[in-house]
Amino acid sequence: MFKLHKSLLLLIIATLMFVLTACGTAGESQGDKVLSSIGKEKVLRVGTDATFKPFEYKSGGEFQGYDIDLIKAIAKELGADKVEFVDTEFKGLIPGLQAKKFDLIVSAMYITDERKKTIDFSDSYFPGGLSIMVQEDNNAITTLEDLSGKDVAVQIGTKAVEFLEENVPEANLVKVEKNTEMFLELETGKVDAVVTGLPAAKVYVKENGKMKVLEETLTEEHYGYGIRKENAEFREAVNKALQTLKDNGTYDEITSKWFD
Repeated sequence: MFKLHKSLLLLIIATLMFVLTACGTAGESQGDKVLSSIGKEKVLRVGTDATFKPFEYKSGGEFQGYDIDLIKAIAKELGADKVEFVDTEFKGLIPGLQAKKFDLIVSAMYITDERKKTIDFSDSYFPGGLSIMVQEDNNAITTLEDLSGKDVAVQIGTKAVEFLEENVPEANLVKVEKNTEMFLELETGKVDAVVTGLPAAKVYVKENGKMKVLEETLTEEHYGYGIRKENAEFREAVNKALQTLKDNGTYDEITSKWFD
């Protein structure tokens, strides 16, 4: 009788160990892996297209910009000692995130319903919106409708492409890989206009001149950090860190540094 009870007890213990292990694995797959990795390695891996000043760009071989400073502060709140930036073309950021080449996307990416089909987003960290840039002496383009039949530079993979294809299908879209190419196309007169995010457009015009941003914005958008759907706990940790920075004044300091 004792032997039977002992065997039953061993079976129960084995079953409980299996269940606990399975639960642990399931929990990890739903969001613990990134947090565990940060806890062990102290490194946060970030995908970014460093061509979009003032959000992210390179100077002297170093990553700089608003997004760069803000994510470093968030990483510190998460317990990371280092942020490892993976410079990636914008169109490759979501595939790179899904392939686990990095933990999140930090690249002035708009939160859109289309993107939310494949990835999750953090809370919004900055307001944006699409705008039209033209050369300073161009008075022929003053509204969205004026882009019909014109050459318009846009960056591949951005909201600008989708927006113009839906709203001004007669515009001739000149699709480029990097923001720097997009601005150069306009500056050299190869295109009639550029459609891009308002904050970056304003900064570029202020620093380079020769161009202007039309006053009326085309959309109201918000920037967020892209996160894999299975990493819900990590997303909540990022949101909590962002809120902490807003509460303690760090967010305002960084924002004032990069935007008037």
